[in-house]
Amino acid sequence: MKVDDLLDDLSDLLEDSKELPVVNKTMVDKAQIADIIDEIKANLPAETRQAKAIVADRTKIISDAKKEAEAIISVAEKKRNDMLDSDELVLQARQEAERIIAEAETMAKKVKNAANNYVDSLLERTEAALTANLEDFKTKRQTVLQAKRKPKQEDDA
Repeated sequence: MKVDDLLDDLSDLLEDSKELPVVNKTMVDKAQIADIIDEIKANLPAETRQAKAIVADRTKIISDAKKEAEAIISVAEKKRNDMLDSDELVLQARQEAERIIAEAETMAKKVKNAANNYVDSLLERTEAALTANLEDFKTKRQTVLQAKRKPKQEDDA
């Protein structure tokens, strides 16, 4: 179950709890609340693992991009060396090899930038989701704490 759903369950439990009109307090099932809080704690690490997986994906994408760039550069250099063997095509081969290498380096930079942008976007969305979940959790916790303090304040009065 997702953290949002568990927080909704907690809120529903508070809303559905019985009120004691004479003492102006609310009765809640402590075991149910404890179970929901335990489930929330169990589900938060899942979202943390998801963020770590995104970072690992970023590393893999960058690594794959580097390998692809190296392979392209290697092919370009081999092609350049093969062309150098021919006396008639030496100048043309050098120009073509330099063009291929420049193109490969440009392509590698583009792939790396695209990978970084993609991973940054995923991390940004994950951060926003985690922040929203945390804010929602804090709000609901404050509601629980206020409900808990309200009867205590009335007892003091």
